[in-house]
This record gives sequence, structure tokens and C-alpha cells, in this order.
Amino acid sequence: MPTEMRPELGVHVPEGPLSSLLLQVVRAHAALAGALLDELGLVAPQEVVLLHLDDHGAVPQPDLVRFLNRDRSTVTATLQALERAGLVVRVSSTVDRRSREVRLTEAGRRLCPRIRRAWAELERQTFGALSEEDRAATAATLRRVRDAARARLDEGHTGTEDGHG
Repeated sequence: MPTEMRPELGVHVPEGPLSSLLLQVVRAHAALAGALLDELGLVAPQEVVLLHLDDHGAVPQPDLVRFLNRDRSTVTATLQALERAGLVVRVSSTVDRRSREVRLTEAGRRLCPRIRRAWAELERQTFGALSEEDRAATAATLRRVRDAARARLDEGHTGTEDGHG
């Protein structure tokens, strides 16, 4: 079976060949990332939370929900797992006692350089076979695709062209 048709990587829908390929790429990339994160005792998106906190300091929990673009209960579960691992703490906000802030612990801070190295390795494994020119072209194309999808969402267009979405 050709690599692009392997069922564990995604489906192939003839009416959406690029969307099918994108799903396959996303799934393969996620599998590689998952293996690298497993070596650190993490699962997605825990590493993104830790890096965000490393870059921005203490963050109100609702801001993490918006940043991750996930529902509150999913983010809460992620934060609870990170708390159990001793990587973050949630404390009452100094601005609004009803709100909680999320902070890195020293253990979480020490893990961040290893997470950044794992992301660099993921980049190497995923895009290392591409020339610099191909990498730049891929990045530009992916930005255009992302921006077009965001624009459609911002406009509220999520159905099909015939209105039966």
C-alpha cells in the first residue's frame, strides 16, 4: 500500500486530495512529536503550556484556554497532570482572587530546554530532507493556507459552497 494511503496516517478522500494529504502530514508529525515527548514524560499539549509559561511567566488560566484554543475542561485536565508531575502550580491571582494563575515550578523551568531540543529534533526529522529553498517555500505556502482558513472562519464561512454544510 503506498505510504500516502496508510490508514494510520489518515484517510484519502478523492474530492479533497490536498486536505487528505494535510491530514496525513499532521498525523505523522503528531506521531513523531508524541514519541519525542514520551521520552520527556509529556504528552501534547503539555510541552506547549510549559514553553508558553517559560516565555511569558505566570499566566491567568483563562488566557491559557484562549492560547491553546481548547475547551476549559481539557485545559484543566492538562494543568492537573502538569501539577501532579510537579511542573506547574496554580495559585490565586494577585489581581483577582477568584481567578487562578499558572506558574512554572523550578522542575518545569529546568525541563523547558529539553522540550526546545525535542522541537528542534522534530523539525529536523520532519523537514530535514528539504533544501533551504524548499523549506522557505513550504513555510510560505503553509502560512497562506493557514491565513485563508482563518479568514474563512472569521467570516463565518464553514459550510459548503452550495450551502449544505
